[in-house]
Amino acid sequence: LTRRQGVTNVPTLMYAYGGFGIPVLPAYVANVGVAWLERGGAYVEANIRGGGEFGPAWSDTARKGGRLKAYEDLEAVADDLSHQGLVAPDRLGLFGRSNGGLLVGNMLARSPHRFGALVGEVPLLDMRIYHRLLAGASWIAEYGDPDDPIDWEHLRQMSPY
Repeated sequence: LTRRQGVTNVPTLMYAYGGFGIPVLPAYVANVGVAWLERGGAYVEANIRGGGEFGPAWSDTARKGGRLKAYEDLEAVADDLSHQGLVAPDRLGLFGRSNGGLLVGNMLARSPHRFGALVGEVPLLDMRIYHRLLAGASWIAEYGDPDDPIDWEHLRQMSPY
């Protein structure tokens, strides 16, 4: 959580990715700093399972049939921010792109009450046909194969479309 010291319940933007073993590490992001933090907002990077922040075992836990763990982690981060009195749900916005857009879509379908705003850029939303999209076939190792009945059982649970 990045914010001005001692400030609570300000508009807060949360970013998450949680996939493909890609870590979301602390870094200065100019547009967040200038456009958001300097204007009084707060910023959260959620390190959820599926990402590479804590090694391969952390990432592998949220692959294929374990993907719902990433969504549960994201819900837990939102809940914790609220329970600690840092931000009310109606002041919390979630932003994600690509796989992070899939997170956003799932939060809209699963728990919209946890967020005041949801923004998904280039979201992957239809898990029934994703493998037919451009590079989609290369994502089967991460999500599973929608044409495989066993994989489809967990894919349909994470398809907000």
